Amino acid sequence: PGSSIGAVVTDACVPLSELAKVLTATAQDVEGKGVVGPCFGHAGDGNFHCILPILENEDEVYWGKINSIKENLIQRTLEVGGTCTGEHGIGFDKKKYLKQQYSGETIEMMKVIKKALDPKNLLNPGKVVDV
Repeated sequence: PGSSIGAVVTDACVPLSELAKVLTATAQDVEGKGVVGPCFGHAGDGNFHCILPILENEDEVYWGKINSIKENLIQRTLEVGGTCTGEHGIGFDKKKYLKQQYSGETIEMMKVIKKALDPKNLLNPGKVVDV
């Protein structure tokens, strides 16, 4: 019932030794919450994705499940020494995880580099770091 209007696509990257464990736990999370969507990985580099389709009329409960799956995925990833994104970038959605993943000094260096390369803040303003 209803037509798909898109999907929430997320990714993460973990050490290869942790890929099976984190990918399995995430797939169980998706299934356990009653969400339909594949989770799959790149066998060679530890990167994996979840594609969680959404319908036009999804309610807040379903969106809560989607957000919980994403949060759990990232927390599992960070706990095993992974990174909150593999290919898709930080964007607006994953900025909050940078403080868990990197030191304050590293984030400040990211800001310095951003200001040096984009002094007018024209390229993706507000994504990754705020300058």
